[in-house]
Amino acid sequence: MDVRALAPLLADERPRCVRLASRLLPSKADAEDVVQRAMIRAAERAGSLEDPARFRPWLNRILRRGIADFYRTRRPEIRSDSAGFDVVADTPDSPRRPCTCSTRLMAGLPPRYAEVLRRIDVEGQSTEAVATALSISAANLHVVLHRARRALRKRLEKHCGVSTCGPCLDCTCGVRDRCGDSR
Repeated sequence: MDVRALAPLLADERPRCVRLASRLLPSKADAEDVVQRAMIRAAERAGSLEDPARFRPWLNRILRRGIADFYRTRRPEIRSDSAGFDVVADTPDSPRRPCTCSTRLMAGLPPRYAEVLRRIDVEGQSTEAVATALSISAANLHVVLHRARRALRKRLEKHCGVSTCGPCLDCTCGVRDRCGDSR
């Protein structure tokens, strides 16, 4: 497809892409940046779009790769699993601890889920070490971790109205006051 023919399509899709990216990234500014880079990448690769009827899936794929690049390179302290659940990793210079609402909600999960979340996301243990300690395969652990994060995310959405664990682990979202955390 020609770049000149692609430009109006990209302009029409931009608001939808920003809405999508805003749901998956920590801030609206990050979403705007990622969408801008995705639009530039799409314009650069206009020749790779063979079927104009497949424009939206083609653009979505570029946007998803941009979001993955964001988490991989721009924000190394944040990992994201396939459910879009952000997990803030502990680093020596910026230790983080879960707020009381997330730990309280984690305690209400099935014991296996709570243990996996505690070991990996709170204590920062490696997935290999946790899989060995629980006597399960790494693949099985990733499934359990994915399901545990999804279950906690649903509980957080219902209780606090947040859709990622990042604000609760960081305790900077202001929700802690509603959740009874008096730190």
